[in-house]
Amino acid sequence: MSAEELRQAAILLFGERGWMSRLSEALGVDRSSVSRWFAGLPVPGPVAAAVTAWLKLYELTGETPYEIGGLIDPHQK
Repeated sequence: MSAEELRQAAILLFGERGWMSRLSEALGVDRSSVSRWFAGLPVPGPVAAAVTAWLKLYELTGETPYEIGGLIDPHQK
């Protein structure tokens, strides 16, 4: 998965505002890790697999990772 594919997926799954923070929270990684992937480090295979699975679930159910897991999105009021 390229950085651009990851960005597009994250925007679809987490919205246009705050997607990088939400992605890092959902993956359980530091936001700086996500930033490094966009600075040129390869997107790790497990990250790509998780995002791909979330995209497929979103396609099938229309639910985001927060909705699928029954979690409350900390960015929603």
